[in-house]
Formats: sequence, C-alpha cells, structure tokens
Amino acid sequence: MVYCGRPSLSCARCRAKKKRCDKATPACGQCRRTGHKCPGYHDVSALIFRDETRRVIHRAQTVHTHGATVTLGNSPAFTPSPATTEALSAVGLYSPSPAASSHLSAGSPAPNSSDGEDRPGNDLVNSRDDAKDSGNEGHREQGGFKDQISLGDVLDNIIHGDNDDPSASDEMQFFTSESNMSWEKPGQLVALPSLSPGSASSPGCDLRDGVMSMLIAPAAPSESLHELGISYFLTNYVLPDSGPCPGFLNYTLEILADPLGDEELTQAAVRAVGLSGLASTTGAETIMRKARASYAEAIERVNTALVDPELAVKDSTIFAVMVLGLFETITCSNSESLEAWTHHINGAANLLMHRGKAQFQTKRGLRIFGEAVSHVLTLCTRYGRSVPPRLRFLRVEMQRTSVLRTDPSRALSSAHIEVLDLYHRVAPDSNTPFLPTEWEELLSHAVELDRRLENLIAELPDLWRFKTVNDPAANPRVVYRGTYHIYYSTWVAKVWNGVRACRIILSQAIYCLLMREGITWAPMELATNGGAYTEVLQRAAETTSEMRDGILASVPQMLGFVQHDADRGTSYLDCCSADMPRLVPAAGAYFLLWYLFLAGGLPHSSATRAWVVDRLRAIRAATGIQKAEFLADMLETNPAFADAVLPSDGFLLPDV
Repeated sequence: MVYCGRPSLSCARCRAKKKRCDKATPACGQCRRTGHKCPGYHDVSALIFRDETRRVIHRAQTVHTHGATVTLGNSPAFTPSPATTEALSAVGLYSPSPAASSHLSAGSPAPNSSDGEDRPGNDLVNSRDDAKDSGNEGHREQGGFKDQISLGDVLDNIIHGDNDDPSASDEMQFFTSESNMSWEKPGQLVALPSLSPGSASSPGCDLRDGVMSMLIAPAAPSESLHELGISYFLTNYVLPDSGPCPGFLNYTLEILADPLGDEELTQAAVRAVGLSGLASTTGAETIMRKARASYAEAIERVNTALVDPELAVKDSTIFAVMVLGLFETITCSNSESLEAWTHHINGAANLLMHRGKAQFQTKRGLRIFGEAVSHVLTLCTRYGRSVPPRLRFLRVEMQRTSVLRTDPSRALSSAHIEVLDLYHRVAPDSNTPFLPTEWEELLSHAVELDRRLENLIAELPDLWRFKTVNDPAANPRVVYRGTYHIYYSTWVAKVWNGVRACRIILSQAIYCLLMREGITWAPMELATNGGAYTEVLQRAAETTSEMRDGILASVPQMLGFVQHDADRGTSYLDCCSADMPRLVPAAGAYFLLWYLFLAGGLPHSSATRAWVVDRLRAIRAATGIQKAEFLADMLETNPAFADAVLPSDGFLLPDV
C-alpha cells in the first residue's frame, strides 16, 4: 500500500462537480440549495492508501519485456535468496538458469505507466543520459554493462534518473556536504547471519535481495520520494492494536490526515525518519540528503509551533517531537546525537505537562501521553533521574479519567517510577557513604519494591506470559546459550524487558546500599557466617543475572527469528543460514536497543559481551539504526561508558 497524501473531505457530488463543499452535516449546503440528496462523506482513513499491486507488476513485466541487463552490487554474481526468487518469479523477472543467477533482468526504460503519470523513476532502473550512452557503446560487454551499478545507484536512479540532484540548491549545502553526513554505508557488516554448529562465519544479509523485493513485489512503495519515506515509516515502525498490545504509533494515519493539525510538520517528521532508515540501510546518498532536508524542515516548523500557544498543545506538535527523537536514534553516530535525542525527549515531557489534563479527552491524546511517558522513563533510567512530579501527577489523572482499557503495563510503570525515585536517592555513582541513618530504611523499601514487582509478574494474564524454549542446537549467533522466549508479540516482549531493566536497576541500588553503606555502618550484618543481609546480597546478584538472561532470550523474537502465530498458538525458530539471510524488522530492533545495551554493560564474561556487540552490529547493518553501531563501539572499546547508566565499577554486581 502506498501513502497518497491527504484526500478530499468534500461530499461525492461536490467532488464530481468540482464545487466548494462546506462539509456540513447531515447534508452539505450545495446539495441542500440544489435540492439534491447529499451522498455524504467518505471515511478519510480508508483512502490514505491505495493498492498499487497491479500497476507495479505491470511496470515490472513491461521492463522485463525490453530485456536489458544490469548487474547489481560489487559482487561478481547476484544470487537472490529463496524469498526474493519467489517474488521475482511471480512477476516473471527470475529464471533459475546460470545466467540469471548472476544477472537480474531489469529491462530498459519502460514507457510511462498506464495512469499517465510522468514521474521520474517510473522505470525500475533508468538508463543514463542518451549522449553518455552513445559515447560509451564500446565499453559495454555482451549481456550486460561492464561497469556494475551499486544498490545506492539503483535507488538514486529510481528517484532521479541521473546522478545530478536538482534539489541540492545552494541553501541546502549543509545537507549535501559529505563532511556533514553522519552516516556510513553498511558495506560488509553481517546482518543477523546464522552459523551452523562448526561452520565458519560469512556475511549473510543480502540487502540487495530485500530492497529489490521491496521495490518490485506487491505493495511496493511509490516512486515519489515523499511517499516512499512515509511508506517505509508505516511499514517498519507502526504496530496495530492486537491482543494485549495497544499498538505503537498506530494513530500516525489519523495525524497525517488531520486537518486541524500541522500536516506539513507531521509529514516532514515521518518522512525524515522513513528516508533516513532506508538511506542508512541501502547507502543511497540522495535519499539521506532528502531525509536531512525533511528533518531540517520539521525542526523549523516545530520551533514555529512552540511559540504559538495554540499550536504548541496540538497532537501534531508532540507527535512530531517524538518522531524526531526516532530520527536521532536512526542517525546516531556520536555522543552529540545522544544529546539531541535527550533534548527531544525532554521537549516531549515539557509538552506533556503544558498540555495538561485536556489531552486525556481523546483516545489519541491518551495514546500519545502513554508513549511519551514511556520515552521519559527510558531517559530517566538511562541517567538515574526521577520522573518530574508534575508528570507523575498527570499519570494519576490519566488513570482516573482514562477511557482506554487497562493493562498490567500501567501498574508495572508505576512501580518503575518508584524504583527510579529510590535509585536517585541512593545515588550509586557516589563512592562515599552518606546515608548513615537512612540506608536501612531505603534497603527495606527496595526489597519491598522488588517483591511487589515479582507479585505483579505472577498475576499477569495468560496473553502476557511467555514460553521458554531450550534448543542446544540453535544457531549460537542468534540464540544466546541455546535458550529463547516466545511472546504474544514484540510489544509484549518490550514490556517484559522494561520490567527486567527496572529490576536490574533496583538490584544495583540494593547492592550499592549494602556494599557502600552497610559495610561502613554495620559490617557485621554482611558477615559470610550468618550476617542478616548476606542473603539479600546474594539474591540481588541472582536477580541481576536472571534479568540479563531474560533480555538476551528475547532477542530472537525481537529481531524476527521467532515466527509466532498468536491466533493459532504455533511458533518456530527460523534461524537463517549464511545462504538464507533475512532483514531485521525495525520496530523490534528499535524496542530492543536500550535493553540490549544495558545487558551488555553488566560485568560478565567477554563471550557474553561479544555476543551482545555482534547483535548490535547486526541491527545496524540490517535496519540502518546507527545508534546500534555506536552502542556496540562503546561496549567493545569503552566499557566504562556503561557508567552513564549503571553505578561505578565498585558497586556493579558480579556475574553469577
């Protein structure tokens, strides 16, 4: 399905007559004046997408008929994966012959599509300038071009049809300058390759397969670059309401078509995220320049909205701020990008407080509030801060007035807020004891909080529970120590990982209270031969290791290797081998980033940390989320970076 922009809101008769419709109810003024029965208004959300399947297949078949040959990538042979082979065969573009295994028949430029649109990129691969082609006839080899074309070039051709970007005007030099591009081509990074026991490692993610199938398979994105970015965002980062999952950003379509909001702002923000993800995955420079231009446009419009009291409280403004935080995650390459993400989340928190209780009057406002608070909790956990009091008050008001269904995640997030308060009071980053009279009271509160979290987990409904599978023969690069979990959905796995991260932080606070305060003010209580707090110390260490292993066991499903049909209750582990690569679903990988980094920052064996680093790098290569690569570098080359989210080394729980 393709995003088609905002449809007309007029009634059918006014649209047909091209008259101005006042959109009155139950009948518009034009129909009343002429005495006609008003046919009413269509459902706007149902018209945002149109089915492009037949048109795309027709275009691909037309291209195939012309029979020109192009070799993609720098490898000597292009061998589609089985999934891509099936997609290519469905439209007549693949033959299992030796020649077809090394070349993809893409075709010479096709005529314009049947709907008469004259847009650049109607051809799968546009031919170069005629004069250039005529001057290079002698350089072509029989059966294909001598100079191979990279995937980035193919996408650039789809968009522009030639190497010159007419949009790169003087005022956009910042975005077209290579020195200002904070991204890199994925190159030979392995995207979730699978190793059979005893086999050697080899690059396995055939990104060319994935993108080519995305471009020519049914439901392919439109040639329009703006529509391509929005379609990529909706495909990768929007989750529908399903079972216990309330959805994630599933109100995006409403906001994009909302005439009361700033449509240009929301479209620019969504487009920036979609294009940056696609560009970072494929290495298409034109797309990344467009993504940064859209980001700059969105930032400018956000700043304009913030000085307008009416615009500042609209759903479109806070939605755009949250989405721009996602852009920083995708393009993150240094600590400055982390700071930019922090500013976006802080901005969202301020907007939540500015919007007040009025935001709870609509379901969309409630959903936006819940997701924004989730981001704030992640930020506070990362920096050991407590949640702002006014935001906590608004949470209470939201729970009191909410018209949405209740779910266990609210109770779990309330406990999470209490944990952050306690962690902030303990201040594990301090090496000097400073709680001579309070430490035992804080310790009792921490133990009680952990017990409450255990009780909440024990009372979860069946749909919230997960199944543990032990498979010693599973691919060791995909499954950590042969154990993985199966959840109802990746969103449920995300909530579970949030609980695990909360208990890890709480256990670190307990450990710090005992090893910094207890050993100073009551050393006998920690004696190995019957000390009152010895068991508490051991239990905190065991909880940390258990929660860490739980996070790592969720990785296969979060990254798409566990195929689970919740309706039928069936599931299986689809560990791809080196010759059957797969692309990582971006939403699950995005949910996993912080928790995977937290687990990797704990003190444990070098093999465990190497496994975490490998998964982070795989996420970067397959989804284009550059923050994964940055965090992997921090864990691998600068383990002390974890101090930003954990206590100092002296108060880190040892591995069990």
